[in-house]
Amino acid sequence: MYLYGASGHAKVIIDILNASNIKVDALFDDDLSISELMNIPVKHDWDNESPVIISIGNNFTRKQIADKLQCEYGIAIHPSSVISPFASIGKGTVVMQGTIIQSSVKIGRHCIINTGASIDHECVIDDFVHVSPKATLCGNVSVGEGAWIGAAAVVVPGVKIGRWSIVGAGSVVVNDIPDGVIAYGNPCRVKSIHNVARPKRIAIYGAGGLGKEVAGGIHRINRAGMENWELVGFYDDGKPKGFNVSHLGVVLGGMDELNAIQEPMSLAIAVGTPTSRQMIHDRINNPNITFPNLISPSFRVLDSSTFKIGEGNIIQDNCSVTCDVEIGNYNVFNGSNVMGHDVRVGDFNVMMPGVRLSGEVTVGNSNLLGVDSVVLQRVRVGNHVTLGAGSVLMTKPKDGFTYIGVPAKKFDFE
Repeated sequence: MYLYGASGHAKVIIDILNASNIKVDALFDDDLSISELMNIPVKHDWDNESPVIISIGNNFTRKQIADKLQCEYGIAIHPSSVISPFASIGKGTVVMQGTIIQSSVKIGRHCIINTGASIDHECVIDDFVHVSPKATLCGNVSVGEGAWIGAAAVVVPGVKIGRWSIVGAGSVVVNDIPDGVIAYGNPCRVKSIHNVARPKRIAIYGAGGLGKEVAGGIHRINRAGMENWELVGFYDDGKPKGFNVSHLGVVLGGMDELNAIQEPMSLAIAVGTPTSRQMIHDRINNPNITFPNLISPSFRVLDSSTFKIGEGNIIQDNCSVTCDVEIGNYNVFNGSNVMGHDVRVGDFNVMMPGVRLSGEVTVGNSNLLGVDSVVLQRVRVGNHVTLGAGSVLMTKPKDGFTYIGVPAKKFDFE
């Protein structure tokens, strides 16, 4: 058996499979920092292994992954669960310790029936549903796709729970719940709209390595519950339409197709050269396209009240800022970047992994700062400067030149 997602939920599934004498050979995850989980290797390139269980607790993310993978799915059922021989359970579903599933129950694909849940006769549970610990569904209850029934909630006989709705923990549901809402209380009442029922479409321009990293970051953002993105695919003028970008999606076309989109869509520019990023941005004339910030869940801000950021920025894992930091538009922070107090960053800059900007540094536009490079305090970097990997910039550079070394000096290519 294989698992997709090296999360806490995966740990529970590993325990269930171990209790059933089923070996987990490996896990897959987009997070390159995870190499093993519970002494099981974690891979980062999908090999179409089967059977697999998507070991991610977020219902919508589970659906996104299931829609992309082409493989056979397994089932994990803990031996302590009590399941009627007349019940049916779909592929990819996980049934945890102490659950009771009665006669003629139908459970769909990729569901989570959590610890101690009770599902009575003739209930119908659609795909991607999560029934939380100790929840009780009485007879003939219907639960729509992607719904989440909170811990210790009770749903009385015959009630219908709508698609992608959330029922809060401890609620008592006595009336039908519509699609796409958050409801809770005793009796349970609708309180607000659930935005995951209306996922936001996003595409990536750039089908290379950075594009794959950005796609993985989008999935991590979804898993963390920070946003609810639907990654529709990639655009790239250098790749043929239909080109497969690993297991993450396909190329939908180039700039002409992108500018012809007729409905709202967000876009991330995943190209690592500053001037190319600006050229791509300037060629986009479609008013339906917007540019969100894509910020890793691991991004740390010391003083959020003084932090300012524009649009279209990509901030990858383990970056941090301290106080009074301002970031402009369409920058890429490639991971483990550190920005000290009063740093100012303009537009279309690319900072490779490990870049450190000391206090009161100013970075203008379209600069490329190499891996593990350092800009010392109060230095002003203008425009179109390249700083070599491992270099330490101690004085103001001239625009448009490359600087290399410790201390960094202007390098003339001959």
